[in-house]
Amino acid sequence: MRVIGKSDVGMVRKENQDAFWSEQLDARTSIAVVCDGMGGAHGGQEASTLAIASLKNTLLHLKPNEKINAVFDHAIKECNQAVYTESQKNDELSGMGTTLVLALVKEENCYVVNVGDSRAYHITNGSINQITKDHSAVQELVDSGHITERQAKIHPNKNVITRAIGIGDEIEYDFFEVSVSSGDIILLCSDGLSNYVDENEIQFEVSGGEFDDLAIRLIHLANSRGGTDNITVTAIQV
Repeated sequence: MRVIGKSDVGMVRKENQDAFWSEQLDARTSIAVVCDGMGGAHGGQEASTLAIASLKNTLLHLKPNEKINAVFDHAIKECNQAVYTESQKNDELSGMGTTLVLALVKEENCYVVNVGDSRAYHITNGSINQITKDHSAVQELVDSGHITERQAKIHPNKNVITRAIGIGDEIEYDFFEVSVSSGDIILLCSDGLSNYVDENEIQFEVSGGEFDDLAIRLIHLANSRGGTDNITVTAIQV
């Protein structure tokens, strides 16, 4: 099992408000997280950094026989409360929040949580599938049949999210469980990648180069197309 992660400020932004954590916890377990912060001059960076720190505090103490869904529920609620409490204490950070996508691969199972529009993909046997569904205004329009997936890619409100860590004292999240096999890749990214690089291109980069520099290649591709947002990629190879 191997783990990679990289974040880049992009070609336009002056500050990187993304944060990530990727680590192999033991021979059979790896974790990856991507957070894309938002709010105020420094609020986004504070929110994403605080969210990662809170998750580490909870998940690095994961016990072998604990139920993953229960651990995730506790971790996400603690994370949300940490960001929300800090935003209430400091006027300059008021309203800050962050997306979150988290994947834990343990043996032949992958557990995923997401809040917002940062994504998780499962790449296996030459195919790629998006595990998560964006919590966004545009995704709601797609789901209701008002616009198509193609129209969603160029919709003016495509960056408006409907859920985020830290914007309220309660949080809703989605939980997924997928089976994985040797050689599979679980890839997480912020929308700085997914807005510029589609699924087929991600799959092409996976099949066309070394895993160790996959994140670098994908970030370079997003930057070559404008890079107007921060770009973060993490991945676990089973």
